[in-house]
Amino acid sequence: MKKIDSENFNTIVDTSVGPYLLKFGSTTCGPCHAMKPVLEKLASENPDFPVYEIDTNESPELAAHFGIRSVPTMFFCENREVIIQFTGLTPFKDLQYTIENINDPHLREHGSFAVEKKRDLFIPLLVVGIILFALLLIFL
Repeated sequence: MKKIDSENFNTIVDTSVGPYLLKFGSTTCGPCHAMKPVLEKLASENPDFPVYEIDTNESPELAAHFGIRSVPTMFFCENREVIIQFTGLTPFKDLQYTIENINDPHLREHGSFAVEKKRDLFIPLLVVGIILFALLLIFL
């Protein structure tokens, strides 16, 4: 993880190639400290995926620009565009899944992952029930 602030933010973001993660936090934030090992693991397992850390106390103007209301807040971005946002304690698997699926068209368009619709099993179960009932009537 690389720490960035208001002074070097534009340079780092403008020279970043591909998607990257911005993590907003504070040294006085307990959940931010809890996320630190998660983000370190994420960075070590994805060495080609930049993870940047911004302290909201040191860079309040960046926090205001991004509308940070609570920390930790993480933005997956590309070319200064926010792709998806996570707020609060976020499991490693969710962050890793996002990295692995960062080019998902639904994610890029809607800022969230598509949720599969569950199929309604009522009609198939009703048909099976009717068949079983008919067989029961036949054999009685």
